[in-house]
Amino acid sequence: MAGTATAAVAAADEAADRVTVTLLLGGGHRSIVTLRRQDPALRALIGTLQAKSAGQPVAGRPFHLRVEDGRQSLVFAPGDLVGLITDPPLAVEAPPATTAATAADGSAQPSPVVKSRYVIAENFLPPADHAALLRFAIDSQARFIDSAVSTDDTDYRRSKVLYDFPSFAELFRRRIRELMPQLLPALQIAPFPAADIECQMTAHNDGNYFKLHNDNGSPDTSTRALTYVYYFHNEPKAYGGGALRIYDSVIADGFYRCGPHAADIEPKNNSVIFFVPHTHHEVLPVRCPSGRFEDCRFTVNGWVRRAEAA
Repeated sequence: MAGTATAAVAAADEAADRVTVTLLLGGGHRSIVTLRRQDPALRALIGTLQAKSAGQPVAGRPFHLRVEDGRQSLVFAPGDLVGLITDPPLAVEAPPATTAATAADGSAQPSPVVKSRYVIAENFLPPADHAALLRFAIDSQARFIDSAVSTDDTDYRRSKVLYDFPSFAELFRRRIRELMPQLLPALQIAPFPAADIECQMTAHNDGNYFKLHNDNGSPDTSTRALTYVYYFHNEPKAYGGGALRIYDSVIADGFYRCGPHAADIEPKNNSVIFFVPHTHHEVLPVRCPSGRFEDCRFTVNGWVRRAEAA
């Protein structure tokens, strides 16, 4: 009986995570897809409409979505998206108000550069916990899955990811909460009530990478207030590359945009970097000649969420 109740709850949670989206396209066309609330494709669709409403260009890679229970593909250009109808309704935050710097003669001025802020902590875990985490990651190879985006853009991100590791995830949540009083002033972040601390484990092997992105540029990620990336690997280190490239920001049209290159952070064993989620960053290609899973560039990475007002 308990198993039946648990299955029913799981089914209800699965249903609640799904959003039926009617795509309104140019020429009066429409199509229906079902997406998860956290799906990057849903964030991208909403972001495209926000950009269009702000008069910003939306040229880019076509959307590629599965329809008819995955039996067909729907491919369309971002500029063809006219609107969305979602069931259930979604709360979409308006983008920040536009502010433009002007000179005395009324001409527009270049946007000021906002310097990136980050904190690096070495020896983040005690040696025994670090060793246990590495053993766990290697022993869990079969449970890692390909990282992907729902637009099927296989050139955007290549790695393996593991989402379920509760004991170690709780260890990271506890350690991060302990450091918050020191981290927030160092990063010039005002104190905030923390909600969830998200955790995922990622493995990068030969040729893997993650292209330029930031971590809170969509409505469903807007409560991310702090990003962290913890590095761990076998010794001696068997891979090269894989630096975290961080960029400064510029504010344009009320949004944080990618600015000049700021720093390349080399993955150092048992170290963690914290930074502000609007910071644009990328993982440079990894070189791992052996190709063995145990020689990967491993990370535990995630975000501290700001509690939303009731």
